[in-house]
Amino acid sequence: MSIDLPGSVEEQLRELAARQGRDVRALVEDAIRQYLEAAAITDLGANDVAEAQAALLGELQHVPDWKAGDA
Repeated sequence: MSIDLPGSVEEQLRELAARQGRDVRALVEDAIRQYLEAAAITDLGANDVAEAQAALLGELQHVPDWKAGDA
């Protein structure tokens, strides 16, 4: 499977992988796996999900804010 990402996202992934000393592919696979696991959880309340998302915010600090019209 191939996924096309905007150049800015690719650059952020490469920078994060370099900072963590990881391969970009491994970083992306891990991120997608975490997303799928979180999306599959059905026995958690809204507060539990919010806590997990807050814990992941540190990993997303360099992603630019979403702006209307971005796609």
